[in-house]
Amino acid sequence: MSDSFSSETSARANSTPAPTNGSPSVLRWFFVINGLFCFVLIGAWVAFGMRGRGDSDNAGLNPFARGKDTIEEEDDNNGRPKVVKIEMKWSENGIADFELTERDGRVVHKSDLEGHPWVVSFIFTNCAGPCAKVSSAMQRLQKEFFAETDLRLVTITVDPERDQPEQLSKYADGYEADPDRWLFLTDPTGKKDKIYPMINGSFLMRVEEATGAMREPGYEFIHTNNVLLVDERGVVQGKWLSTDEAEFSQLRRELKKRLKKITKDETPTDERKSKPE
Repeated sequence: MSDSFSSETSARANSTPAPTNGSPSVLRWFFVINGLFCFVLIGAWVAFGMRGRGDSDNAGLNPFARGKDTIEEEDDNNGRPKVVKIEMKWSENGIADFELTERDGRVVHKSDLEGHPWVVSFIFTNCAGPCAKVSSAMQRLQKEFFAETDLRLVTITVDPERDQPEQLSKYADGYEADPDRWLFLTDPTGKKDKIYPMINGSFLMRVEEATGAMREPGYEFIHTNNVLLVDERGVVQGKWLSTDEAEFSQLRRELKKRLKKITKDETPTDERKSKPE
């Protein structure tokens, strides 16, 4: 009985195929194909990661802005994507010259603001969104800086068709805007072909008419809530979100630094002029 069992077991063992590790050539092809696949994936990942570094992709993030560099914040392992910030690059030659009309009817050019630092904002008077907050932020700058500095404020409408001088004058009165130092500008023809290219091209800020389902009363225009600081030469120095208290505080600190420096530089000259020879 034991011999019979041994023979049967031996026969079964001989009939069972031996395990194989596969043909060497098949394994080689397996690793080659997998290597190529990984290489393609890595290349695609690198290419995708470079998005936002070139001008065209920066324009995709903000179609009217161009960045000279990007800063990627480290992922904090919370599953959220990295944040890409664009550092703006405004022209070193300053903003382009312009010719717009103030609420009192006078024509204003870039040259009328030269020699003074100024902050510019963009609103429309029928706005049901954050325009009131933007103008309130400008009013705070008027109260804080007008008494002792030569700061100027400029508000440009993105709806010149409705925001003619009379309408802008009523709006400005609501914020007790100084008529000499806080200007409200429009195009008396009601056209946008002077204003929009200036906002897009010189200030590098977004502005466009809303269309389709996005166009509702009080929301007819899409525009930035940033305010920009322009120096005495007409060169933009930076932008700050006026509806964000932290950023707005940064602007106020920057103004204090710059305006104090201007006053300090001018005071000795004025004192020398006042001294008898």
